[in-house]
Amino acid sequence: MNETTVTTPSELEIRVERVFDAPRAHVYSIWTDPELIPEWWGDGTVVEEMDVTPGGAWRFRTPHGVLEGQFREVDPPERLVQTFQNHLQTLEFEDLGEDRTKLTQTMSFATTEERDTTMQYGVEEGARGGFARVDAALQKLAALRQF
Repeated sequence: MNETTVTTPSELEIRVERVFDAPRAHVYSIWTDPELIPEWWGDGTVVEEMDVTPGGAWRFRTPHGVLEGQFREVDPPERLVQTFQNHLQTLEFEDLGEDRTKLTQTMSFATTEERDTTMQYGVEEGARGGFARVDAALQKLAALRQF
């Protein structure tokens, strides 16, 4: 299994990296296809809105409440920039060849305190669990769709 790494490259950022054993287009689709998102968000997540265009909104209803944001940049299958709660999130999908994709997720905060609060709320544990569910969803989809 591939490892998820979480670092704080600056006073205002958290970076999460993971290599997935799947083509870049498929990893990108896990983040943008409203039918695939509940596969890894789980717990009865409902995608209420998913307009993957610059300026488009996204909105998920989860057992823990509603999460919503806006897409700032959309460059399939290489990059997404979106607002997410108290930060800006940049997702970069790097094609490593041989059906492997490196995802780099950078969270940018307005203050060091906001970054530190997010770290204290368990971003490392959440990222590792979430990315493990992404792995499982990609494997399940590969079996169903014969990627």
